[in-house]
Amino acid sequence: MKTTISDIARLANVSAMTVSRVINGTGPVKKETAERIRKLIEELNYQPNLLARSLSSKRTMMIGVIIPKTEHLFLDNYLAQILSGISDILQENNYRLILYPVEKNNSDHQEYLNIALNNLVDGLILLKITSADPRLQPLFESGFPSILVNFKQDTPFCNFVDSENIRGARMAVKYLYDNGHRNIGFMKGFMAEVNAQDRYSGFIKEMKKLNLSINKNWIVTGNFDQHKAYEAVGDILKLSSRPTALFCSDDYMAIGAMLRFKEAGLRIPEDIAIIGFDDIELATYVKPALTTVRQPMFDMGEAAARILLDLVAKKLQPPVHRFMKVKLIKRESA
Repeated sequence: MKTTISDIARLANVSAMTVSRVINGTGPVKKETAERIRKLIEELNYQPNLLARSLSSKRTMMIGVIIPKTEHLFLDNYLAQILSGISDILQENNYRLILYPVEKNNSDHQEYLNIALNNLVDGLILLKITSADPRLQPLFESGFPSILVNFKQDTPFCNFVDSENIRGARMAVKYLYDNGHRNIGFMKGFMAEVNAQDRYSGFIKEMKKLNLSINKNWIVTGNFDQHKAYEAVGDILKLSSRPTALFCSDDYMAIGAMLRFKEAGLRIPEDIAIIGFDDIELATYVKPALTTVRQPMFDMGEAAARILLDLVAKKLQPPVHRFMKVKLIKRESA
């Protein structure tokens, strides 16, 4: 027969309410008691009745994740790592995940709010949202539990988890400077996204701090796309005077740039050093291995999910702003 909360309570010599508190993470329970209950849950392979739980708590036990509808969406290691972090926390808390791929430029300003009000989810996590997205404000003003990842906005109802993008970009430029580079170029990401804006801002700030000349011809746009980055390097190759180092706003662009430079006969890092941002799994395996700024994408997903569940349970009040530390990973490309 299927194990019930009452069975767990009887074996643990506690009340069913105490078991419920441990499962739902609500209310105080002694550490020793909670550990005993969790051990019994694991041993007996207890599976909560999600329908009954949702009816009693007036929750759906579902979290929605809004992502942009793009080609090869699920091949993106950046999104995959964040979604993995989100999924792990939701599973630990007996929540399920619903993906909502949306068009980047939908004229329906109520789209996010309509998703929130369809009574299918208890909260929303939004990934790769643009800074001027008109669908955000109606969602924020509604007070519906939501959080954005790798995004920041200083408004009363905007909750976010972001990386230290500006600091990471400055670290990359300083590292190149310390290794003797004075002619440093930059490849922009998709500038409608806040993280792309911040990385460009960090590049400019550190270049100015180090009294380095900012050559506009050495600043190109790759839009967080490996193929566009490959093409953008063509503009640099046409120049009579080229940078000795290129900082790319993400790893996919850095990999595309490396391929184009190598095809042109340039050696990396001898002729041009390359640094990326993110530290996707592929960065270790390309040749030469990519020097990059690591942002903790899996951890950002976990943090976003934890914060959102606390917002749903009203354990936190908006706005919640969390910045994750970045780290320079030194490999062969710079």
